[in-house]
Amino acid sequence: MGKNILLALPLLLIAMVTSPAVIADNGTLPECAVNAAQASDVELALFQALMHYELGEPPRAVPCAFYERSAAALSSSLSSQKGDRWAAVSLFLRGRVVTDDPAVKRVRAFYENK
Repeated sequence: MGKNILLALPLLLIAMVTSPAVIADNGTLPECAVNAAQASDVELALFQALMHYELGEPPRAVPCAFYERSAAALSSSLSSQKGDRWAAVSLFLRGRVVTDDPAVKRVRAFYENK
């Protein structure tokens, strides 16, 4: 029995690390997403709008690692675009800056309606 417990513990830890983050009932980001945005020095309202666009409504559950990578990528995009948030969002979504990008317009609408 002790051997079974020792074998089950690593599987339990893996499940806990890779399990989807819980979205609050009001549709706000989970705590790990807020922490990721803060750690990457990303404006929370912008990150929320981008995640709303990315994850849909209601948002699908994703692992906290998704939020961490997304916040880091957005931070990098903001840095390379010298703080131009909408060019950074375009770079984040498309891998390049696209002028008059409909996706950026949707993210901007989410952002401005917060």
